[in-house]
Amino acid sequence: MAHYKRILIASAVVLGSVAGTASARTVSGWHGKPQLQADGACLGESWTTQTNNCSRTVGLFYPLQVDGSGNYRVTYNAYGATSANNVGCRFFALSSDATQMWSVPVTYLPSFGANVSVALGPVYVPSGGTLNLACDLNPGARVNSVYWYQ
Repeated sequence: MAHYKRILIASAVVLGSVAGTASARTVSGWHGKPQLQADGACLGESWTTQTNNCSRTVGLFYPLQVDGSGNYRVTYNAYGATSANNVGCRFFALSSDATQMWSVPVTYLPSFGANVSVALGPVYVPSGGTLNLACDLNPGARVNSVYWYQ
């Protein structure tokens, strides 16, 4: 009986220590909201990716859920066949009243012709603040997924 009590206590300690940590999160590319509502008509979703089928560059915004204040990092996975099909994303946080901003510069795909993951951050999110990813997709470019963690 004492053996089972030790296992139960050890399990509770492990669960308690894991429950307090922030989780990594992922969303599919099609979760992006077009900056201009009219651009939604020429965006294409395929297997939960988001492709720019417009004849112009389109802006997509991803609001990212946070578990609390602190530094966050994001990785976006995207595809561009050539440099004419580039994707550039900026990662930023806003205070709850949108009077302060923390950000990193726009970062574009480093290579073309294959799916590429691009890591950004860290960006500080204050208590009650919001975390966002904004991406510019050239015609033919695609966002596959967005992954972020604290």
